[in-house]
Amino acid sequence: AHDIEYYGLVRAQKSIRRADVVCMFFDATETISRVDKQLVSEIDEQHKPCIFVVNKWDLGKDAEMEMGKWVDYLRREFSTMHHAPIAFITAKESRNVRKLINLAQSVFKQSRERVSTGQLNRVIHAAVARNQPRIKANRRPVILFATQVATEPPTIVIKCSDHKLIEPAWKRYLLGVLHEELPFREVPIKLYFRGRDDAGSPRDRA
Repeated sequence: AHDIEYYGLVRAQKSIRRADVVCMFFDATETISRVDKQLVSEIDEQHKPCIFVVNKWDLGKDAEMEMGKWVDYLRREFSTMHHAPIAFITAKESRNVRKLINLAQSVFKQSRERVSTGQLNRVIHAAVARNQPRIKANRRPVILFATQVATEPPTIVIKCSDHKLIEPAWKRYLLGVLHEELPFREVPIKLYFRGRDDAGSPRDRA
């Protein structure tokens, strides 16, 4: 039994790496499993666009479950995947399956979007004006400019005075702003910070 579970997990992980969009299924009548958590961790690490799909929703409703509680449950268990949309379906009866396919197409389109450098910098400078990075080691990091360097997933490089001064909490804040203000609401964003004198590969991914 353990071998079957292992090879099933390995096969799923390979599928995730090949996928443009991952539909991660959960059974509405079951709790989130250890394997579910491993797969979502792989999706997160690979920066794959993902839809959380709660299946057998007819049975969930019969058990007096509420969508809001399932949404809260998923958000609580997978706090780094708040951007992932959530769909409720009953696959056996094809309920909401067409909506799921349309959502997957929308998410894929978002992953291929590209924004102009001007638009990106306006959003980031407004975010800094509302909430500046904290002072660290008696210095406040200065955000200089940003540019999108890739799609699938959207990848943004931010040039700053010293990337080591940017704290994780502020990176999370900025990621939240980028999800809200740019056409990447439901897809992962790769965010890199480079210091003024840094060269070569992006560093300090958020």
